[in-house]
Order: sequence, then C-alpha cells, then structure tokens
Amino acid sequence: MLSVPLRVGGQIIGVITAFATSTGAFGERHQTVLESFADQAGIAIQNARLFEETQRRARETQDLLRAGHAVNQSLDVGETMRLILNQAREVLEVHTCGLFTLDAATGELTAIASLDLPAEDLHAIRLHVGEGITGVAVKERRLVQTTDLYRDPRVRYPQSAQRSMLAAPLIVGDQVIGALTVLRTDVHHFTAEEESLVSAFADQAAMAWEHARLFSSVRTYSERLEAMVEARTHELDEQKRFVDVVLETLPLGLFVLDADLRVISANREGAALVPVDPAARRPFAELMPPAKAAGVRRFLEGVVTARTVRHAEQELPAGGETLTVRLTATPLRAPQATHVLVLVEDITLQKRLERQMLLTERLTTAGRRAAGVAHELTNPLATIAGCAEALKERAHDPHLRDLDAFKDFPGYLSLIEEEAYRCKEITGNLLHFVRDPGSRRAPTDVNVLVEKALELIGHQSRYAQSRFARRPDPELPDVVANEGQLRQVFLGLASNALDAMDGRGLLTVATRRLNAREIEIAFSDEGPGIPDHVLPRVFDPFFTTKAPGQGTGLGLAIAQGIVAEHEGRIEVDTRVGSGTTFRVILPVHPSEAGKVRP
Repeated sequence: MLSVPLRVGGQIIGVITAFATSTGAFGERHQTVLESFADQAGIAIQNARLFEETQRRARETQDLLRAGHAVNQSLDVGETMRLILNQAREVLEVHTCGLFTLDAATGELTAIASLDLPAEDLHAIRLHVGEGITGVAVKERRLVQTTDLYRDPRVRYPQSAQRSMLAAPLIVGDQVIGALTVLRTDVHHFTAEEESLVSAFADQAAMAWEHARLFSSVRTYSERLEAMVEARTHELDEQKRFVDVVLETLPLGLFVLDADLRVISANREGAALVPVDPAARRPFAELMPPAKAAGVRRFLEGVVTARTVRHAEQELPAGGETLTVRLTATPLRAPQATHVLVLVEDITLQKRLERQMLLTERLTTAGRRAAGVAHELTNPLATIAGCAEALKERAHDPHLRDLDAFKDFPGYLSLIEEEAYRCKEITGNLLHFVRDPGSRRAPTDVNVLVEKALELIGHQSRYAQSRFARRPDPELPDVVANEGQLRQVFLGLASNALDAMDGRGLLTVATRRLNAREIEIAFSDEGPGIPDHVLPRVFDPFFTTKAPGQGTGLGLAIAQGIVAEHEGRIEVDTRVGSGTTFRVILPVHPSEAGKVRP
C-alpha cells in the first residue's frame, strides 16, 4: 500500500491510497505520480466545495428575488405572505413560519398567518408589545431568539411541537407594524447568517404589508398607487445584476487585481477600508503601510505562483486608530488574463473578543486552581501559627536564654521560613499563570514549560490520586513561541485528560522531535476514549461532554486556535476503552508565510 495526503493550501483534507498485490511494488517514481494525482484531487475537492457554497447562496438569492418580485407584482396580501413564509421555510430549513400585525392604538400583536396553525386558532394568539419573544422583538426593534422554548420564561404561548424560535420586527420607515417568526422542532441557536436571511424576509413581508395597507387606504387614488407600484417595479428592474448587488452589499472589502497585481476594481466596503481609485490602477501592495508593502507583495506573488488560496493579517491606520484586517487572496482565471481576487475583512473587534475570551478562559481556570492552592496553603499556615504560638509562650520567661526550651527558637524560625517560601512558590505559580501572556514570541524550552504546567496542576486536591509520567526528550530544541499561550494549551490538555480519568489514573506527557522542522508534545491518558460520533466535534466552540457547570466547551477550541496561530496543529488518537492521546505539533521556526502577519 502507498498513501499520500490530499492537501489544499497547506491543509490536509484527506488521503489517496494505491494498492499492489506484491511486496515492494512501489518506488519513488510511484510516490511522485501519486502525489501529483493527490494535488489534482485536492484542488478538485476544494473547487467542488466552493461550487456547492455558491449554488446554496444562489438558491437563497433566487428565493429572496422571488419574494421581492411577489411584493412588487401582487397586491393580494394573503398570497404574497404565503409565498414569503414558504420561501423562508425552504431557505432556512425550519418547521414553520408565522406573521403578526401590530395595532398601534392598543399596542396588541395579533397572529394573521402561519404555515402549520389553522385560521381559527390564529386569532386566539394575542400579545402585548414586550410580551413573549415576539413582543420583545417588536418593543426593542431587533431580532430576538430562544434556543429552547420549553425553558425560556419569556415564552407566552409554548407549543409542544416547537423548541426554538427567532422573531424579527417588520419595520416600515420608523414604524414597527408587526413581526415575522420562524420556528424549529429542535433546540437550535440561529446563526448570524440565518438572522440575516430572516431579516431580509421580514423586510419583504413589511414591504408587502405596507403595499396592501396603502392600496386599501387610498383605493380612490388607484391611478396614483399604480404609478407608484410601476415606478418601484421599474426601479428594481433597472438595478444591476444580482451578483453586483451582492458584491456591493458584501460586508467585506473586495478587490480585483490584474496580472501585475494592480487594482482594477473595488467594491464600496473595500474602498472604505483601503481608499483607492480603481481608475488609477495602483499596485495593491502600495495601498498598505510602507513597512508592510514588501511583505504583502510577496504574499500576492506567492498566491499567483502557488495557484492556491492564502490568508494573511495586516494592521491599517484608520482615523487615528489601527484596524486589524484579514487578507484572503485567490487566483481567478479570467477569459483573457490571470487575475487575483482579494478579500479584506475588518477583524479588529474579532481580535479583541478573542483576546478577551482567552483572558476569560485563563481567569476561569485560575479560579478552579485557587481551591487547590488554598488547600495546599492550609498546612504551612497552620505550622506557622503553631510555631508563632510556641515562641510567644516561651518569650514570657525572663530567663529565656538560659533555659533549654529556648534552644528550639532557631529551629522554629527555620521551619517558619521554609513554609513561608513554599506558600510563596505556590502563589507565585498561580500569579504567573493568570498573567496576560501578550503576543510576544521568543525561543522557549518546551520541556521546562511542560514541567511547570504539571507542577501547577499537581497542586489541585481533585487530582491528588492522579499519577504523572514525564518523558522529555533531552535533545529537544527550543521553539519560537509565546510561552503564556502554550502554557494555557498544556494546562487545558492536561486538565481534560485528568478529568476524563475522574482525577485518577496515569497521565503520560512525552516530548520528541518529529523531523528537522517540527516537534511533538503528546498527552496520553487511560480514560474511556472518545466515541466516534463525538470525535469530529471535539474542537467545536461551546461543545462539551462535561456536566453543566463543569466546562464551557471552549478549552479545545481556544487551544486549537493558539496552536494554529503558532503554525502548528493538534492531532487526536483515541480508542474507546483504551484512552486518548492529544498530540501538539509545533514548528521549530515560523515559516516565511507566517512572517507576513504584523
């Protein structure tokens, strides 16, 4: 058998394998050929994924367009609302949808349409503004959701068949006229993309309802209303093609570069992030700060040469502050020339939130360690108190120096000093852990860092029955890393391993050099292992198998993010009933691509 990985942009997405019936059938030539096939297969799979995403977005777009056309072509409000609700259910893959209207005089919301409730049941559903999930959405003029209707105290009309719900206000001008609701039969958190789609359908529903209201209220002015509808229809028909609309409303900067990496087109968001006049055809690298221009140019040239998607981060000055943006570049084959597509995403807030999340995780972990530290401090403090009391009793004797009892005085002082230093060491380790590691990277001795992590975790009383096996590689080279961040990764993996063994069993931590470029740190436990249906989700944010209150589901996700920032990876080997091994693989030195980051 001969196996080679399928790679896309430096990421392994699978394996391609060839088999032969005789031993020693494969040579270096066979491996070269199979690697070529693997490269082509990886590109094909990636293209298929991108095509599927494009098709999905195109379907969503067509549904929104059909709903928009229905709004502008039909004055039958019932038919239009049913179309919008059906399109929303199909696009969002929910169980049902409903509509409420607001009586401004009474402040009461009334259900007028639903895909699953009969008409006679709708009129019984009435809410005041601020009451229930829908009432809150109308009152606060924003999307409101609940992941579990059974457990949300705000719910006014619980439905046995539904579990999660998202409500969006219908707004026309500065007036709220009703609400659109979507419901699912499972416990579900609606994503930002789903919220955006619901908001779009709510806008369509609001427009349809407003059209119907205007038609009924100014029936005697039918000619004027017809002219307004015709003008609105003409305005929609004169808009650019839908793809152009998407690009202009995309919350990302988009630049199209020619073969010489000069800007030939930019959308509105891109021009706001990086001011440029496409007519000037300036090189994209010249739009960056002078100190970063050369690095960005090499980054773009690498994209053209490798013909792969690449990412980089840059800092841009903007109105007295600094924005952090992510550059995503991909080659684009045009009919007559080779172009490069560059997406510029403002991730300033995201970076701030990531740093805040890391700090919060460290503080949470520090709180859990504090109980163990406090337990360890009990005995030294008791010894100090006992010695102080003994010395105090002996100090009452005026002939203290002539009595044999005073000879214990130096011994007590030594004991006090010893215990005080032990307390200082414990608290010092704790303070060292909770200190913000910052972003500075320097050569780091991984063996020493592992030892410090195990020493700190060993002070916890709940792991008192655990055993530790250390297998450091004495020839392990230093790695260029952020010590504080790696310490957090090691503490998290060690804690997870010990928790998997219920605070008992053997945790083995081994380090070794994989090759000339990488090292490995392996955390192996004797726990029950990870089931096959759980393994693909262990790195998902907020996913945890621990009991409520014992885990946030962020530890492994944060650890993976930290290791990825160090251009490394985390691999998992597990066997149900035989334990689990998490392997942290880090490069000894950052790659050239990594140097593009600020």
